[in-house]
Amino acid sequence: MTRFSDPEAAAGEVLRLGTIASVDLGNATCTAQSGDIVTGDIPWIAQRAGNVRAWSPPSIGEQCLILAPEGDLAAALAIVGLYSNACPAPSADPNVSLIEYPDGAIIAYDHAAHALTATLPAGGTVAIDATGGVTITGDTVIKGNATIDGDLHVTGTVTADTDVLGGGISLKSHKHSQVQAGSAQSGAPV
Repeated sequence: MTRFSDPEAAAGEVLRLGTIASVDLGNATCTAQSGDIVTGDIPWIAQRAGNVRAWSPPSIGEQCLILAPEGDLAAALAIVGLYSNACPAPSADPNVSLIEYPDGAIIAYDHAAHALTATLPAGGTVAIDATGGVTITGDTVIKGNATIDGDLHVTGTVTADTDVLGGGISLKSHKHSQVQAGSAQSGAPV
């Protein structure tokens, strides 16, 4: 069993501030450094690790608290999630819960404004895979082109500011062939 160097000070060495020195993603372990002391591979405390599991590994240089029961570094744990000068809090707003990612992506919920926001960096994408369907309740705005790979059914009015094309034929400016006066039918649009 590896312990802190001074057994008499072990009780005071149970908790120690440190930083993450390395991360082993495959084993969900890390090493942490506090002064001259570097732990062996130890687990970090995850938000959830049962039937519901969360994955958010620590970053090298992230401040942590090393919890070493009875000063035993072999049984230590890294408690991550401490802000520092190197990794400051991403917000100071008491109404916002926010996750910021290294590429600049942000997912935020402002409970005072009742607003959920996902902001991705340039070129970022979103994929929703819901084979049972997706329901959106509320007015919806799409800024940019939209492609639908399948049929479209509308129970209300479809309004287009410029034109509607069907099979390459303009609804607004198409012409009919074989036009005759009276009750005769015109030909198909051209």
